[in-house]
Amino acid sequence: MPKQKIRIRLKAFDHAILDQSAQKIVETAKRTGAEVSGPI
Repeated sequence: MPKQKIRIRLKAFDHAILDQSAQKIVETAKRTGAEVSGPI
């Protein structure tokens, strides 16, 4: 199966909400067995 790659860019006025959203995305990705890399 070929590797799939997804890039996500988030923008928000409130950094706390941005951090919370990024954390949820990372948790979901790791739960499905995906490899997470890059600045988070």
